[in-house]
Amino acid sequence: MYRKDYFFLDWVIFLLPISIIIGNAAININCLIIIILFCVNIFVKKVNLIKNTQTKILFFLFLLFFSLNIYFSVHPQISLISFIGIIKYALLSLAIIYCCKNIEDFMYKFSKLILIILILVGLDTLLQFFIGADIFGYTLRSNHGVRLSGPFGDEYIVGSYMSKFGLIGLFYLNRGKKIFEFLYLTFIIGIVILSNERSASVLCLASIIIYFILNPSFKIKTKITYFVGLMALIFTLFNINTQLKDHYIKRTAQQFGNADNADYQHRSFRDSRWGAHFLTAIEISKNNIILGSGLHTFRIECRNKKYEIIDSVRFKERCNTHPHNIYFEIWSELGTLFFIFFIIFILYFLFKLFKVYFFNKKYQQEAAIVISLYSMLFFPIQTSGSLFSTWNGVIYWVVLALCINLFNKTLKD
Repeated sequence: MYRKDYFFLDWVIFLLPISIIIGNAAININCLIIIILFCVNIFVKKVNLIKNTQTKILFFLFLLFFSLNIYFSVHPQISLISFIGIIKYALLSLAIIYCCKNIEDFMYKFSKLILIILILVGLDTLLQFFIGADIFGYTLRSNHGVRLSGPFGDEYIVGSYMSKFGLIGLFYLNRGKKIFEFLYLTFIIGIVILSNERSASVLCLASIIIYFILNPSFKIKTKITYFVGLMALIFTLFNINTQLKDHYIKRTAQQFGNADNADYQHRSFRDSRWGAHFLTAIEISKNNIILGSGLHTFRIECRNKKYEIIDSVRFKERCNTHPHNIYFEIWSELGTLFFIFFIIFILYFLFKLFKVYFFNKKYQQEAAIVISLYSMLFFPIQTSGSLFSTWNGVIYWVVLALCINLFNKTLKD
């Protein structure tokens, strides 16, 4: 069928990575159009989204839990608005699954577009690095160790953006020569490291290594050679630019209390700003053990003076919009019940992904990509954006859609 038979739903989804660069307003407008077109497709084609009894029961329990969470929230209005946001992203995920299933080569073209966008973003960021300003006039600043922003302006998320979307480009490159995969991934990790985003750099590097380990089309010798090449690239970057080395190694050691510096009186990670966020989230979860403080309410509850007791010298900096870790975010805002469910859900999906990888050779290459992405996003020991934020939350739902699409394809065989 022609794309107009799907009301050009796929074209609007293709705009998603571009809307993230433009900003939150563009993301919300884009998602709204996607949802409207998806609902039109569902209505016109009479698609039944909930086909079995188990799914209906799970959906009912999902609504029941969040109804209780909103009702007992420290700020019900904020939690309700945030829950609407979850529904929005759930529908986005379903729309992507729908396109993957019904529109020929949707994922191939989506990944091709992402690859092109990431290359352009990377080149723009390199321009900012070498001459001090990118093509849009955004200048290089000394914030947090000379962070690069590329086309994102005042938001230092170019490294996170490229690391989280980078592997999706492999769906397109998998059909070509392997040398292009090497060059592309080397380019991605190089830009991410130059961005000075430490968490994004470590996770991006780890996910690339996982991909090469799992990729069945590469020989062991090739994998070792590429790994050595990556290490040589990082070593070269650190020696050419000593500021990078200081930021990644010296600054990290200071924040963990393993280096002498008058500006960093840290006994351990808990005395860092992120450590204060984590400790506050733990205390909030203790005080709201069953249902949590309410969806998206960390920013409110953390202001309570009783959380000044946390064992951190940065206790006055304990507040933020979120605790910078999705597991602490869920535990503190949604409580122990949902936290247990979330852990089971994460492990179940990971188990199914490896099951596809080991027992279905037809989709082994695709499974390697998805596992690498999944591992990067859900690795528990990391500082991260909010699971429910506007831009950062999108990628989680995109990857969830890729997982379910992969599972659906294996069921057909």
